[in-house]
Amino acid sequence: MSEATAPDEDTRRALAELHARIGEPLRVEQWNHEATRDAIRHYAHGIGDDNPLWSDPDYARTTRHGGIIAPPTFLYSIFDGVVAPGLPGYSWFYAGADWSFDRPVRLGEAITASASVSGARDVGGKRVERMILQSGRTEYRTLAGERLARLEAHTFRVAKKRDGNGGMPFAPRPPHRYTEQEFAAIERMVMEEYRRGSGWLEVSEVAVGMQLPTIARGPLVPIDMTTYYAGAIGTAGYKSTKMRWLYRDLALNAPDRLPNTLSPEYFSEGLTASMGHTDPAAAAAAGMPGVYDNGLQRTAFMITAVTNWMGDDALLRAASVRIKAPVIFGDTTFVKASVSALSEEGGADLIEIALRAENQLGETTATGTATVELHRPAP
Repeated sequence: MSEATAPDEDTRRALAELHARIGEPLRVEQWNHEATRDAIRHYAHGIGDDNPLWSDPDYARTTRHGGIIAPPTFLYSIFDGVVAPGLPGYSWFYAGADWSFDRPVRLGEAITASASVSGARDVGGKRVERMILQSGRTEYRTLAGERLARLEAHTFRVAKKRDGNGGMPFAPRPPHRYTEQEFAAIERMVMEEYRRGSGWLEVSEVAVGMQLPTIARGPLVPIDMTTYYAGAIGTAGYKSTKMRWLYRDLALNAPDRLPNTLSPEYFSEGLTASMGHTDPAAAAAAGMPGVYDNGLQRTAFMITAVTNWMGDDALLRAASVRIKAPVIFGDTTFVKASVSALSEEGGADLIEIALRAENQLGETTATGTATVELHRPAP
């Protein structure tokens, strides 16, 4: 991705609209309001994370947390942080996220989210000559006002083509056909997945360049999307049956009354890019190579590789992910990671980790970083 050449008139108009909204509080429609035991478990299962710290009260009581906590990206289930208001005629695609975590979410906490547009710039890419990178900031707080995390999420806003299609240029790609050996290797990786659990990770065990255990997620099938959406709905635009009709009516007749700030055309159109996560026609209209995964879901996969390795007594302080290419049904995501730096700050040992997601073809589909703080037991 690079800075684009001088923007055309339509892009200048779109940028001006977004810049005028920077800092403006947006309407946030939350999916979850409380970190209940079931909400946490459903989310964890939706990202394929069976860590008992998220679901087993007896186990969780033995950890430094003293009880169940939520996976770091559980906050996506409160509000996904996708801030994409306005710009009719533009599709949006998840581009990545920058997370800063203050502390873990504890069982039973009620959480509120607030969001605003934080930036927009004209960019170019290898596949799309011109698009807008739009950013939004979300803060998650307890009812008492304590901040739990801050999210800076990014979306590509791509002008639709004249025929109404979504603007991405990918050629269709059939689902991958695995050999018996490939499938057996994936099964072995999944069933033997490493998780440190309650064992402390000592800084003396860590060195720059060391590789973290790779995890595999896939092959991606429709039920993976269903279970993910049971834990964290795709966007505030996902509505069913009567609610779909009600939101469509508001979009057409009273858009200012919509409970969220997605573009009203999201609800009034027949197909949207978000539907491409489950619907082949919508994926084709968006210009994707096939029905594709959810970028937030893939972000969670990448962070799971870190929480598996760091153990239940370390803390995740920050994580950033950039989406590079779509993952379609039939693809497998392999998350690879390595230690990139060690440091000390305020008496805490910090580990910087480089992340990369690849598909079964060896193509990089996402990159990222994470910062882990190691627990120092009392002397």
